[in-house]
Amino acid sequence: MYPKASNEADRLRALQELDLLEAEPEPHFDALCRTAAALFDMPISYVSLVAQDHQRFVAKCGFDLDGTAREGAFCNYAILSDAVFVVEDARTDPRFRDSPLVVGPPHVRFYAGAPLVTQVGLRVGILCVLDRVPRRFTPEDCARLQDLASVVCAQLSLHRAKAELREREAHYRLLAENSSDMVIWATLDTVRRYVSPASRSLLGYEAEELIGTKPLDQVHPADAEAYGRLLDDLCHGRVTRAVATQRYRRKDGSWIWVEVNFNLTYEAEGGRATGYVAAARDISARKEAEFQIAHMARHDALTDLANRTLFHERLVQELAVSQRRGASFAVLCLDLDRFKVVNDTLGHQAGDALLRKVADRLRTLVRAEDTVARIGGDEFVIIQTGPVVGSSIRTLAQRLIEVVSQPIDLDGTSVTVGVSVGVAVAPQDGTDPDLLCRHADLALFRAKDAGRNTFRLYEAGMRFGPA
Repeated sequence: MYPKASNEADRLRALQELDLLEAEPEPHFDALCRTAAALFDMPISYVSLVAQDHQRFVAKCGFDLDGTAREGAFCNYAILSDAVFVVEDARTDPRFRDSPLVVGPPHVRFYAGAPLVTQVGLRVGILCVLDRVPRRFTPEDCARLQDLASVVCAQLSLHRAKAELREREAHYRLLAENSSDMVIWATLDTVRRYVSPASRSLLGYEAEELIGTKPLDQVHPADAEAYGRLLDDLCHGRVTRAVATQRYRRKDGSWIWVEVNFNLTYEAEGGRATGYVAAARDISARKEAEFQIAHMARHDALTDLANRTLFHERLVQELAVSQRRGASFAVLCLDLDRFKVVNDTLGHQAGDALLRKVADRLRTLVRAEDTVARIGGDEFVIIQTGPVVGSSIRTLAQRLIEVVSQPIDLDGTSVTVGVSVGVAVAPQDGTDPDLLCRHADLALFRAKDAGRNTFRLYEAGMRFGPA
């Protein structure tokens, strides 16, 4: 028998609510699998949802199975793990050496699976990568796989939000006037002549309060120009139907994301356009899920700092600004000193808490236009936007060392770490992102070689190895 989680019933109920066990596969999940396979250079990746006695692959890359029995499967152990579950060589592991996936196609030797955890903490599935040869999987690899699993979880939330919207649309078709959508009829001057009672729940207004008003009266200023063009196209017959997404102001002053479907209406005789019917619905949950996905794709899950992807984007942007304006800027590579001692002595949770506190300190030392990123482990990088001069660079580097070196309280235990800093300045130290980062790394190496807890600026001729 396979082991059971203590909250198995709640976990299976969460799967049913996600409505994915029997749903058709969705392309964005396959895209995430391809991304995972490419990121870790492995031939196979899949997303599985784990039911009571089987797992279903809702997305996959590199093989054709739709699912397997749960008993004896890798997922049966990964679903019970709070961290990434790794099997470096399945043939030497008595739990899996006789598994059909090991002895037969696709002949799995390596497995790493990150649990998919819902907002209420229930593990519903796995994002995994597999190889046909034994592999090593570093803590940094585990962190990256867990980051991708977080994106999958956000996609699951988005799937649920879309399912709720589809359910609302079905009710609208059946119940028309009783729909939760706000239904409006307006003349070609966009003045509302009819508003359904759903206005109360959507916008906080009684229907009568909106009669005689125009939609642009309530649209967010940032959305008004595009929305106005759409209404003009509709009311002048350049389009006969349209869909618009924008923010509406509620009666209490708050903003809500609304999707509006428009259709022109016509005279019964003659076919002349008389106005339009619009159905407006709340899509705040969907927008929030989309924003969450976009944020997670460019931010570190532990510290919420920029990740490697966003750092590279900002670096490319800053190089373009530098070349256009002839202004210099600095890239500072940071590596914590004595972090491993804290991590090994107090445990990974304390190490994570330390990284979060260091990240908070780094935020306080830079300007809003600067970028602080965590690119892995205890490695951080800062873009000090231009124009900069040598004194401002040295001042920032010294402040980083002073502030990071102050004692940190970890649940009653005071610890002290240091930081070494390497600096490269554009454009004199490089106008290519990779070269600039390499030069900052060389300067960091020299700072650590000089005794740590200090900084060095890149100089021509620096190289790795003994000075």
